[in-house]
Amino acid sequence: MEEFKKFLSEPRNLLILSHKNPDGDAVGSALGFKHILTAMGHTVTAAVPDAAPGFLKWLPGHKDLIIFERKNGKKAAAEAFRTADMIICVDFNSPDRLGDLECLFRAGTSPTLLIDHHPPQEQFTDMTRIDPTRGSTAELIYLMAVSLEMEAMISPDAATCLLAGIMTDTVGFKVSCSYPEIFETVASLMRLGGNKDRIYEEVYGQFSSDRMRLLGYSLVQKMKIIPGTGAAYIDLTRAELKQFNHKKGDTEGFVNYPLSIGEVIFSVLFTEQEDHIKLSLRSTGNFPANEFASRYFNGGGHLNAAGGRFFGNMEQALKHFEGAVEIYQGLLTNSKS
Repeated sequence: MEEFKKFLSEPRNLLILSHKNPDGDAVGSALGFKHILTAMGHTVTAAVPDAAPGFLKWLPGHKDLIIFERKNGKKAAAEAFRTADMIICVDFNSPDRLGDLECLFRAGTSPTLLIDHHPPQEQFTDMTRIDPTRGSTAELIYLMAVSLEMEAMISPDAATCLLAGIMTDTVGFKVSCSYPEIFETVASLMRLGGNKDRIYEEVYGQFSSDRMRLLGYSLVQKMKIIPGTGAAYIDLTRAELKQFNHKKGDTEGFVNYPLSIGEVIFSVLFTEQEDHIKLSLRSTGNFPANEFASRYFNGGGHLNAAGGRFFGNMEQALKHFEGAVEIYQGLLTNSKS
């Protein structure tokens, strides 16, 4: 961090990158850090491979975010890589999470820094600031700013972006936040102008009627509990998503609903994509959702929140899942008790 602080002692061109299918922590971290570094006098660009869900587009600075998949995004991203004095990666632990931006990243010659709260998978940057004990990358960025004596550069816009990252990655302070320091960070960000009320309103209070009907359908028609295991899942095909006019982000949070059932400690949402099945995995207690995702579904993440992919059809994915649950039944039973 001292090396990074010295690097920032003169004006720089900086490029901040985050992962494909960007969530609240990815966008909040990228934009929050962009605001801070810009206030210090640096020229900062932030880029992501594809668009974020609609409920994040109100975040301060989102309109300036380079979205690689969009018109002019490739040209703007290539120029940002060409002129960058440093590339700062936030909220991902493997370069393949950059999607179509990975080629530009690997071809780059600028020094690189990774800031992340996911367990490390591989070393792909020159410098790292990784802490898997934290609930979000946004929290790590705030703590970095404090340690580097940059807190005075945290504007209300920066504070709101970072607070949004923390709130969304902890699912409204339900997961990955069982340590008092996170609430000290939240209090500090609110004192700096972070707008908690607007975050809740924009993220959790602007759902469409189609989204609410899809949620009802998912719970009534598609939620299945595997008897005696503590596991449940919801599976949604592309046809079903289309039936409810699905927009990106509409299924956000669906995976958490089965965990409200007393007997369920492990919940998975399967959504059919164009070329694979996407999985969101959540658990309570000590059941390792990340280990399960890594072992069976090409994924990983945190103990209680992970993601994965299955290359095949939905029927095959569900059969594979139920077989894996049988293998993990002993651990599920022990975690439940």
